[in-house]
Amino acid sequence: MGVKGPKPMVFFGTILKRFRNPVSLLDQSYVRKYGNVFGIFNGTDPVLFVADPALVKQVLVKDFQRFSDRRTLKTEHPLINKNLFNTEGETWKRLRTIMSGTFTSGKMRKMYPLVRQCIQEYLEHMEILAKRGEPIDAKALHQGFTMDVIARTAFGTETNSQKEPNSPFVRNAHDVFKFNPWKVIPAFIFPKWLNTALGIRTHLGESPNNWIFELSRHLLQKRRNGFKNNDFLQLLVEANAADINANHQKAAIDNESHHVNEGEDEKMAENSALSLDIADKMLTDDEIIAQSWLILTAGFETTATTLGYISYLMALYPSSQERIRAEVAEAVDADGEINYETLQRLPYLDACLTETLRLYPPVARLERVASEDIALGVDGVVVRKRQRVEIPVYAIHRSEKYYSQPNEFRPDRWLPENKHKLVPY
Repeated sequence: MGVKGPKPMVFFGTILKRFRNPVSLLDQSYVRKYGNVFGIFNGTDPVLFVADPALVKQVLVKDFQRFSDRRTLKTEHPLINKNLFNTEGETWKRLRTIMSGTFTSGKMRKMYPLVRQCIQEYLEHMEILAKRGEPIDAKALHQGFTMDVIARTAFGTETNSQKEPNSPFVRNAHDVFKFNPWKVIPAFIFPKWLNTALGIRTHLGESPNNWIFELSRHLLQKRRNGFKNNDFLQLLVEANAADINANHQKAAIDNESHHVNEGEDEKMAENSALSLDIADKMLTDDEIIAQSWLILTAGFETTATTLGYISYLMALYPSSQERIRAEVAEAVDADGEINYETLQRLPYLDACLTETLRLYPPVARLERVASEDIALGVDGVVVRKRQRVEIPVYAIHRSEKYYSQPNEFRPDRWLPENKHKLVPY
């Protein structure tokens, strides 16, 4: 690749280092030692890492259409292979285009009442626990709340994980995540050719997954028969690529971004790449079921973990907790409620969430796969077709080049009056 990096071992490349160090800390050490552009070897496959803001923007924004693919996790289950994360090329673009219209602010607003119901149940349970005066398992509480939100918004199913932790949906949804990690890790660590040569196949727990799929198919049939609800499942049923393409400039741009880059470049790049003449305008039933499953698997642990981290930080920084309480108290209406629009305009709460995600990003790395040969930056580092590019998110977030006191919780850095002090990337 013509860039610096750790010395690879024959056959294994640099993958063994991942068994000895957390990925987040490993990336930090690489950036400190080799700079913002370096290379590693995943077995015999070269992987380029970019932590330079200009190159990150080129990969994720300017040349979005050349880096739309990711490494896929093909499994033995045909339905799982139909979710957005497991598709590539034109199939990915088709799914992404159809689904892009389901995540606009206007459509999220319609689901807000479902989330509010889950919040109310969560608060009622918290009040009971508070009266007992006993220590609580915050992780379990956040997981229960997140599960309830996903059940109602993605599957149209009412659950109350706090009161009924052993209900069929909750039990099977939790079991989806109880698989042998060594059946999945090789797919991410070893190159594809090595997995094939060794006969390694990715197996996820079939029983809980099949239960979720059968439930989804049953609920989907009810929607086909006329039942409607304001949830993701309904949006996926009604999603039409023709309508979305016609309104892409309006709907897909519906973004309430508040960070340094307000997202205009990102929107333009995505609109250009996703405005396709798609023959198959609607999602098939299998594709709808696969995307519902994806919302569960991609949204559960990431959301619950983020809630856990911000709770931890609020305990460490009571002054920030009090500022949030004051901001929320001022925003509630006469009935003690906060509507969707008001919720979008709580700057300090937003700043605390953003700072939490900076310190503890749900994923330590982002990755893309080049669809063609392409040169990055003024130095012209060449990325070959099908080569992977990775962005060390955690290392960037903890870099003194972009954040003063990067290891400190300082939410004020994200307030509107301080945005100009941040280094955009």
